[in-house]
Amino acid sequence: MKRYEQRAALLWTILALAGLGLLAASFWLDQGKMPWAVALFLMLCLAVQILLFRTAGAYMRKLVVQLSDLIDQLTQLRENPVFPPLEDTMLSRLQQQVERLAAIWAGQNQQAKEDRDEIQRLVSDLSHQLKTPVATLQIYGSLLGDTDLSPEQRREYGARMSRALERLDFLLDSMVKLSRLETGSIRLQTAPVDVEELILNAALQVRKAAEEKEIDLSIQPLDHPVQVLCDKKWTEEAVFNILDNGVKYTPRGGRVRVSLETYETYCRINISDTGQEIAPEEISKIFQRFYRGRAAQTVDGAGLGLPLARKIVQEQGGWIKVVSKEKETMFSVFLRYAR
Repeated sequence: MKRYEQRAALLWTILALAGLGLLAASFWLDQGKMPWAVALFLMLCLAVQILLFRTAGAYMRKLVVQLSDLIDQLTQLRENPVFPPLEDTMLSRLQQQVERLAAIWAGQNQQAKEDRDEIQRLVSDLSHQLKTPVATLQIYGSLLGDTDLSPEQRREYGARMSRALERLDFLLDSMVKLSRLETGSIRLQTAPVDVEELILNAALQVRKAAEEKEIDLSIQPLDHPVQVLCDKKWTEEAVFNILDNGVKYTPRGGRVRVSLETYETYCRINISDTGQEIAPEEISKIFQRFYRGRAAQTVDGAGLGLPLARKIVQEQGGWIKVVSKEKETMFSVFLRYAR
């Protein structure tokens, strides 16, 4: 492109010099020779205009070809640039802008593909999880239609249907919460919260289940009040989910303990239980949606409580650590202090 620009500049320079020459001739030549000088200047102007037109035409033809090559490069995903990327020209800048736009499109397409794949996995997982409670409802619903059933049988079948409905409600409610957090359709509203009050409210929700299994549920308080920055409602749910897992997987007569540790910028909530030990290779998987370890297959559950708890904590700048050994598992929730 520089060649065409140089040629055009040269022609304009010639035209300017010719104009200056005509101006000088008007002072030096006599009146009889001036028409010839003007005619010569006009002929030179015409020649320059023709050359400029041809130069501009060639420039535009080459520009169109290069732009076509640029579009072809983008559509074919070739990496070799059409215009030198280090040149500070309009076309080089245009190429860089188009490449950035193409990169944005590629990123959006990749994200859309990942979202589609995630939706497909979600639908597949959810349909698999819903089969059990739905099948239970169908079976006992048909059995209740038998007029020969005794009152005891009717109560038993009704209770089983109620448990299936509770499981179904839990699955749908947990999936809605998790999906809303993952898609960003809701934002957690953080504020200073007393951490001991938060733990106590979560523990009260599992106290009845712990008492029924004769599990020792204890909370070790701090010697001074500590406030963390979190969404009180959602964080209580995260702590409840971990406590509920501890009570659920701890055998009768076991122990679930909650203790607090303070660090420079974070408060650590430790929730330990004497339930089933988590294998080392499974610790990285237990926060996956619907995942349940081998040792957890005998206990009723959906595999949604821990993924939801981790998502809630992560959305507030915290994290969860897990250590499991010698039939004792500890979940540690790290939350930022309220300053």
